[in-house]
Amino acid sequence: MPSNSDRDQERSAEVEFGLTLRRAQHVLAQRLDEALRPSGLNLGLWAVLRETAGQPGASASELARATFHTPQTLSGLLQRLDDRGLVERSSGRGRIVDNHVTDEGHRALAAVTPRAEAVIADALAAFDPQDRAVFHRLLTEFADALTRQ
Repeated sequence: MPSNSDRDQERSAEVEFGLTLRRAQHVLAQRLDEALRPSGLNLGLWAVLRETAGQPGASASELARATFHTPQTLSGLLQRLDDRGLVERSSGRGRIVDNHVTDEGHRALAAVTPRAEAVIADALAAFDPQDRAVFHRLLTEFADALTRQ
């Protein structure tokens, strides 16, 4: 039978913080998927489309790093976007394929991004602007600390 100290370790403040952060990320992803679904997109597709628009000509590996996807997952997402005419892929730098958002992709992005912004704005409405700024700064510092490890 686990001792009280074992149970305390299992429910430490650090573990609870990490799990709460993961829960928030999961719920946010679900809400974004719900908002994007009517346009035939999901969070993964929208993130890749958005990043491709921000980095015209980016390679799949560059987009994978920027959108937190594995190269294999990103390849599938790019193929789905290409099949829908939202991105076009072309030979670029040697064996590297360049990716660009099409005019249709830009229109889709302009139509759905406000939906994603509304989901996030609704969640942040619980915080006053000063707290939002502190929250953003602390999350950024936390992510940076994890990156340095």
